Amino acid sequence: MTDHLASFKERKNLEDTNSDDMDRRLIELSALFEISQTLNSSLNLQSILNNVLLVPMGRMMLGKGLILIKNEGNIFRIETIKGLPHKLQGKEIEIPNLPTHSFFINELEKEESWITFFKEFKIELMIPIISRTDVIGLLGFSRKITGQSFSENEIEFLGSLTNIATTSIENALVFDQIQKVNRQLDHKIQELNTLFDIGKELNLTLDKDKILKLLSYALMGQVTVNSFIIALKEGDNFRTAMVKGSQFSLKEGDLCEHLCELSGFLNTPHLRNNQSEFDDELSDAQVRVVVPMQIQNETQGYIFLGDKITKQPYIESDLEFLQTLGNVAIISLENARLFIETLEKQKLEEEMALAWNIQARLLPKTMPDLSNILIHGVNIPSKQVGGDYFDIINIDSNCLGITIADVSGKGMGAALLMSNLQASLQSLVKENYSLDKLVGRINNVIYQNTDPEKYITFFYGQLDKKTLTFDYVNAGHNPPYLLHKDGTMDELITGGIILGMMPDMPYEIGACQLKKGDMLMLYTDGVTETMTLEDEEYEETRLINFLKRTGLSKKPEEINNDLILELEQFASGAPQNDDITILTLQVIE
Repeated sequence: MTDHLASFKERKNLEDTNSDDMDRRLIELSALFEISQTLNSSLNLQSILNNVLLVPMGRMMLGKGLILIKNEGNIFRIETIKGLPHKLQGKEIEIPNLPTHSFFINELEKEESWITFFKEFKIELMIPIISRTDVIGLLGFSRKITGQSFSENEIEFLGSLTNIATTSIENALVFDQIQKVNRQLDHKIQELNTLFDIGKELNLTLDKDKILKLLSYALMGQVTVNSFIIALKEGDNFRTAMVKGSQFSLKEGDLCEHLCELSGFLNTPHLRNNQSEFDDELSDAQVRVVVPMQIQNETQGYIFLGDKITKQPYIESDLEFLQTLGNVAIISLENARLFIETLEKQKLEEEMALAWNIQARLLPKTMPDLSNILIHGVNIPSKQVGGDYFDIINIDSNCLGITIADVSGKGMGAALLMSNLQASLQSLVKENYSLDKLVGRINNVIYQNTDPEKYITFFYGQLDKKTLTFDYVNAGHNPPYLLHKDGTMDELITGGIILGMMPDMPYEIGACQLKKGDMLMLYTDGVTETMTLEDEEYEETRLINFLKRTGLSKKPEEINNDLILELEQFASGAPQNDDITILTLQVIE
C-alpha cells in the first residue's frame, strides 16, 4: 500500500511539473506572438530594436543591454543601448570571427579588443541575429540584477526572440535604406533645382559683381558656409575677387598666389583630412574645402571654404554640388570678362578710327607746287595710332614754313595733342613772331594744357624761297639732315628742349643756306627705331649711309619711297610700334 501511494505521488509530481513547464511554454509562446505582432506592425528601426531589447530586460530583470547592427565587413555599430553610457551610441566595433550561436563573453578564450570592450561594460551574454546564414546583428545583456545565472530556457527564449525579430529588423533596415536613398534623391533634386535657378540668374547677367554675389548667396544658402575666398585668374596671377569671414587675412584684390599654387594639382574638390603637408597648409589658413573652378580642364579660379555655420561635416554630395556650382559660375564670369573685353576692344577700335581720322585731317592733302623746290611728305601709321605730324605752311608769297613733330603717347590722346599743336602753330605763324619766341609760346601752350608726362619733339623752320636761307628751331626732335651737292652733310640741331616739359624755356634760332641741288630730309624716330625680329634698330648710321648712297640723283618722292622699301626689308616682317614720317625737300638745279 505504501509503495503504491509513493508511486502515485511521484506520478502526480511529474504531471504537475510537466503542466508547469507546459504553462511556462504557453506563456512564452504567447509573449513571443505578441512581440511578433508588435515588431511586424512597425518599420521604424529604433522602435523595433527598443522592443527587442526592453522585453527580455523587463522579463529577466536585466540591468544593461545593447543591440549592434552590422555595417560592412566585420564592422558592427551600436544602435540601441539601455543602462549604458550615452556616448556608446553610434560607436563602431570590429568583431572578426563572430560565433553564430549564443555565447558567454567569459567563455571565450581569446583576448581580442571587442571582447575586452564588452567585459569593460559588464556585458556577459551575446545572441547573434542571423538572417539565413549571415549575422546581421548582435544582442548583448549584462548579468541579472538578482545575480542569478541565465537558464537554458531563458537563453532559448532569447534565441527565439531574435529569430522572430530578424525579419522585422531586415525590413526596417531595407525601409531605412530606402528612406535614406529618397532623402538623397530629394537633396539631389533640391541641388539641381538650385543649380538650375542659379544658372538662369547667371545667364541673365554679364555683371561680374552680380555673378559673384549670386555665387556667394548659393554658398551661404545651400552649403551653409559664410566664410570663403573666391580667387580668379587675372593674366598669370590669381587675385581675390571676394572674401567673406574675418578669419582670413586676405582682402579683396590681394594676390593669393600661395594658396592657389598649393592647390594647382587639384582637378576636383578637396576636403581637408589632415593627412598631408597640403592639409597642414590649409589648416593654417583655416580652409576646410578647396574647389577648383575649371573651363575645359583649365583652372581659372578657386573657392576656398571654411567650416559650415552648422559645424556639420562636408559630405560627398556637398563636394559634387560645389564642383558643379564652381564650374557654372566660372563660365559666367568668363563670359562677363569676354563681354567687357569685347566692349573695350570695340571702344578702342572706335577711338583709333577717330584718332586716325583726326591725324589724317591734320596732314597736308597735297604737296605745294613750287618753281624751284620739290617737296614730298609721307606718313605710314603703325597699328597703334601715334602722334606723328608734318606740315608745309605758305606764310606769304616768299616764305614757306616747314615743320615735323612727334607727340608722346598713342591713340586719341596723341591725336588731340597733335591737333592742339597744329592749331597753335597755324595761329602764331601769322603774328610775325621771331622763331624762338614762336616756339617758346607753343611750348607754354602745350605745358599749360597737358599732363607732365605728355610732351612733343618739334622742329620748325622757315625757308626764303628766293634767297634759300633757312632759319629753324629744333625742340628736341631728331636732327634733320641737309645733304649738299658736294656730298657734305649738316645736322640741324640748334634749338632747345622738347615742348611741354617746362614753361618759359628759351630757344635758339639756327640758320643754314641751301643751294641748288641740296636736299633736306626731316623724319620722326619711327624711321631710326624700325626694329627687326631680333630687336635690332635701324639707327641713324644706316639712315646717313642711305642718304649718301642715294645721293641727289632722285627726286624727293622717289627717295622717300626707296627709304620706306629699305625699312621694310630691314624689318623683315617684324611688327612696328611707331609711325614712320618723312618730309624731304630738294632745291632744283
